[in-house]
Amino acid sequence: MRRDMRPAGATEAPVAGQRCGLIAIVGKPNVGKSTLLNALVGQKISITSRKAQTTRHRITGMHTQGATQFVFVDTPGFQTLHGNALNKSLNKTVVGAVADVDLILFVVEAGSFTPADARVLALL
Repeated sequence: MRRDMRPAGATEAPVAGQRCGLIAIVGKPNVGKSTLLNALVGQKISITSRKAQTTRHRITGMHTQGATQFVFVDTPGFQTLHGNALNKSLNKTVVGAVADVDLILFVVEAGSFTPADARVLALL
């Protein structure tokens, strides 16, 4: 699904052929979601670290190619094992982000689809 691209507050009709898509980057902790976002937009927007739970809020980055704009939303890692207050809050952030997008980009570690990945995928 695509949306017509229109600057915030614009009242005129969008230019024919312009497109915008909102894409959530989702996966378990430490699979490279923030690194992928930085690569897709061509600059360091999201902090990367080996430490889990570095991303705690939605991070938005944009990439424009011709008349098409991609808006990427980096999300915290979806935690399926621990149900403490922080993890519950981070999981709510992920669920809220995926409710507002056109496409979900599900990220897993290369060559390793684990039971935790399957649980995240089932929740999506």
